Amino acid sequence: MNVHTFGQMLHLIQLGQIAQTADGQRSARLLPEGLVWIDGLFAGRKVQVEAYLLSDLWTIVEDGETAAMSEARTQWERRRLEMLENQWFDRSARRKVSLGNEE
Repeated sequence: MNVHTFGQMLHLIQLGQIAQTADGQRSARLLPEGLVWIDGLFAGRKVQVEAYLLSDLWTIVEDGETAAMSEARTQWERRRLEMLENQWFDRSARRKVSLGNEE
């Protein structure tokens, strides 16, 4: 079982997967609208980053719903990659413009 810090978990989790604290007290699922609590007082609400989450260790698990989201995950990953590429191209273009102004 791999355990991750909160930041690592946010980087690794994929659409439909569940992030669960190592002690099993808190669980959240990554949905297209964001990371959503699936149990406890805040069930159904988006996770808000709070200091207490940063000290927890997290595991990533899959269940039946995760498999059902595989097609949506593929589209989501494609859009995510496209956004990252667009940001990179935009930053690269701005850098070239600013370097051209220095000459």
